[in-house]
Amino acid sequence: MRAVTPNEYEALRMADRIELSGIAAEGVHGLYADEALAPQPFTVDLTLWLDMTAAVAGDELSASIDYVAASRAVREVVETSTVLLVESLAAAVCEALLERPQALAVRVTVHKPRAARDAHASDVRLTMTRTR
Repeated sequence: MRAVTPNEYEALRMADRIELSGIAAEGVHGLYADEALAPQPFTVDLTLWLDMTAAVAGDELSASIDYVAASRAVREVVETSTVLLVESLAAAVCEALLERPQALAVRVTVHKPRAARDAHASDVRLTMTRTR
């Protein structure tokens, strides 16, 4: 898994993609002691880039990415891993999604609304785009 280059990013703008937003899960992630006491809410948005030519031609899910399974993978990472940084959580989600052979690249946005309480903001979010 690696960061997307500017040239690759331009190509991805025009590529086929599946987008899911608002995947809700709870997890124990954070730097502060109180964050380790109980799970807190996270929301994840994702974009999965893939070549949909075979899926369209054959009308077969096996040639695409099952977005229900992708959503489950996101929830599993959020709910079972424990990391300090939202950056690490986003990277773990990217890695899990790039295990799908059809995924060419992925963009993950992790929302951690409770992280913003001291900043007097309604949400903190981090976006990461990765490719194989």
